[in-house]
Amino acid sequence: MSAVATRHVHFLGICGYAVSGAALMAQQLGYLVTGSDEDAYPPTTDTLARAGIQWVNHHAASNLDMGGTPDLVVVGNQVRDGNPEWEEAVRRGLPVTSEAEFYAELTGDRVRIAVCGTHGKTTTSSLLAWMLECAGMQPGFRLGTTSRDFGATARLGEGRPFVFEGDEYTTAPWDPRPKFLHTHPFAACVTRLELDHPDVYPTFASYRAPFVELAESMPGDGVLALCADDPECVALQLEASCRVVLYGVNPDADWRPRVTGTSGAVQSFEISRRDGVVLPPVRLSLPGQHNVLNAMAALILADAVGAPLEPCIAACATFQGASRRFEILGAAGGVTVVDDYAHHPTEVAATIDAGRQRFPNGRLIVVYVPHTYSRTLALLDGYADAFRGADTVILGPIEPARERHLAHTVSIADVAGRIRDVQDVRIASTSDEALQQILATAHNGDAVLCLSVRGFDDLARRTLHALQERQNAG
Repeated sequence: MSAVATRHVHFLGICGYAVSGAALMAQQLGYLVTGSDEDAYPPTTDTLARAGIQWVNHHAASNLDMGGTPDLVVVGNQVRDGNPEWEEAVRRGLPVTSEAEFYAELTGDRVRIAVCGTHGKTTTSSLLAWMLECAGMQPGFRLGTTSRDFGATARLGEGRPFVFEGDEYTTAPWDPRPKFLHTHPFAACVTRLELDHPDVYPTFASYRAPFVELAESMPGDGVLALCADDPECVALQLEASCRVVLYGVNPDADWRPRVTGTSGAVQSFEISRRDGVVLPPVRLSLPGQHNVLNAMAALILADAVGAPLEPCIAACATFQGASRRFEILGAAGGVTVVDDYAHHPTEVAATIDAGRQRFPNGRLIVVYVPHTYSRTLALLDGYADAFRGADTVILGPIEPARERHLAHTVSIADVAGRIRDVQDVRIASTSDEALQQILATAHNGDAVLCLSVRGFDDLARRTLHALQERQNAG
């Protein structure tokens, strides 16, 4: 066996979507892979177990000895100062790198594509990878969740393109730069720009600054796609060092959509380009105007790396989507259950609009759990109109993540007090209480949208199961 095949890589924070994907890619290369995490939860824990990767659900200096001394320690961005494993790796003088830099090492000879922006990254990057696959280009990818088309969060791929979901969060405890700046893409897009991650970016100007750096650092022969419907995105073209393509409904866009109809789960639209070309009709398997824009961004990037557009357009109709992005889990007793990751007020509004389009004749029962106190407080006023279109809103307790010390700064009652134009707003102190409220409210023809980062104790699947039991008992 070659020396490369016996390389031992140890991953800290191995159950994060990005880090688990890197671990799986390392395993595909024949590396010995070990790792650790804390407070880990499915689905990545299940994915690692299926892959047979050895890991433990706690951090300790002794973890570095799993499988012998590692040749490289990869540190996820959720690792914090004081982590005993990271400190021990530094004390021993072991080679240490970030997850983002590890991906950059693995993809150094690839045509890299980065999907960046505040919203829509996961859907756009997943769809782009599926387009390139359908075009026969065998792409690699690194996504923020599991692609239902590929059944994976990451893969090496055998072709030249490699698709990155361009995470703007910090790279590592020692590196505050956003991860997407390590991708050095040939082609990239920016979907939207709104303040997010206030624990890292205290102002919108600080949040926007890395996107300016991305635009400035693009290669001269590259392509940067920008959403023409967001002035902050459009302004990035002034900084761009490459060709810019604007897309959206804005009359000044280079690529403009015209929705021609919806039929069940499929919406249809045409794309007119500034050069007068009208592309073949697109049939997209996801609802919502925001997903029309996501599909356009993916098509621009696919075109930029030389993919033929016809199979890429056809891929839109067969796209199964990303896990927990308007994922319809099923229906029972005439009630449909949807699981979604939305946590920013703009994402909540877009998901509810998509729900109205997909289920035009029923009531929408929306269960929402905010993520982190800092984000909830910073975006509090944005919740005022985020739930417009919902018939019932059930709010669960704020997910603290790493911010338990900020619990005194904002409450779920503060969120409830901001919501306008929804007559039925409730608070559930636990997921069990939310489930009982759903069962007491939902009837034939309704849809239940469960929106959260961590899944609120797998509430969506538990709801579907309870509805099935009620149907069978009735």
